[in-house]
Amino acid sequence: MENLYWMGVSGRTVNLAETEFESEEELENYLFEHQELLENIYVIKRQVRSGTGKDIPDMVGVDQDGNVCVIELKNDTVTEDVLPQVLQYAIWAETSPDSIKAMWLEADDRPEEMEVDWDSADVRIVVVGPRFRNNVLRMTDRIGYDIDLLRVTRFVDEEEEETFILAEKLEPEEKKSVKTAKGKGEYGREFYEEEHGEEATAEFYRMAEQIRSLVKQRGWNIRMEPKKHYLAFKYGNVNPFSLQWGGVRVWKVMVKVPEEEAQAFEADNWELQRYDEGWKQAVMKPTSPQAEAAELEKLLASAYERIRGKA
Repeated sequence: MENLYWMGVSGRTVNLAETEFESEEELENYLFEHQELLENIYVIKRQVRSGTGKDIPDMVGVDQDGNVCVIELKNDTVTEDVLPQVLQYAIWAETSPDSIKAMWLEADDRPEEMEVDWDSADVRIVVVGPRFRNNVLRMTDRIGYDIDLLRVTRFVDEEEEETFILAEKLEPEEKKSVKTAKGKGEYGREFYEEEHGEEATAEFYRMAEQIRSLVKQRGWNIRMEPKKHYLAFKYGNVNPFSLQWGGVRVWKVMVKVPEEEAQAFEADNWELQRYDEGWKQAVMKPTSPQAEAAELEKLLASAYERIRGKA
């Protein structure tokens, strides 16, 4: 068990002890209601019965790169026993694209920007728990699938009726590349040029550098991380905004703000193409070659403050 020391602006230090979820069901409900903890995964189904009729993944989702995500939850120390369990789920997900596609089509408010190749989508495993045995982390490279271990710990201040969640993605000291049957590329400028062409990639990175410069000027605690279909600007494991490919040559800026704020926003060289209810973000489209990141500064700042819980 751990303690969280919370020091407020008053200078008072509050000592909070870890407060476990009462059950896996409570943990599942909490994560479903706060999907931002899962790093850009849209959950399409809970308590899914696999093709065997016996094994039930806790959650199935799709991430922003179009990967099918199998999510397993544990409310106690996660041991090595979880690995063959999630491996079985992953094999089911890989061999049942039609079943998962049907779940996707039935899901409410699914992200409209998502492009999923159901016949060749990669499978990503996410295991969530409060603690992990060291061997679990060491053995993940043996699985053959992309696997994330997410440590989620809850602390409750009963006096103030506040809840604090520590979400930590565990990484080995020297993470080996994951070996999958399909191979997994290194994403970045070279990959984008192959997929989208040099001219479109140059424009994509021109905007990326403008946003990164704005981030630096404002002193925001954000890092840039390339993904398969988008370039993430990450605060911890959450993206307040990102640059996303919307086709072979087309890109857009995605900003996590409320719909009413997105609808009210105006800029000379940008327009709100639409609001994505699935990811709760505005899809901002440049309307001319003169479009600059500075025009979006107010919107980007709002997204950053909201992610930090300051707005």
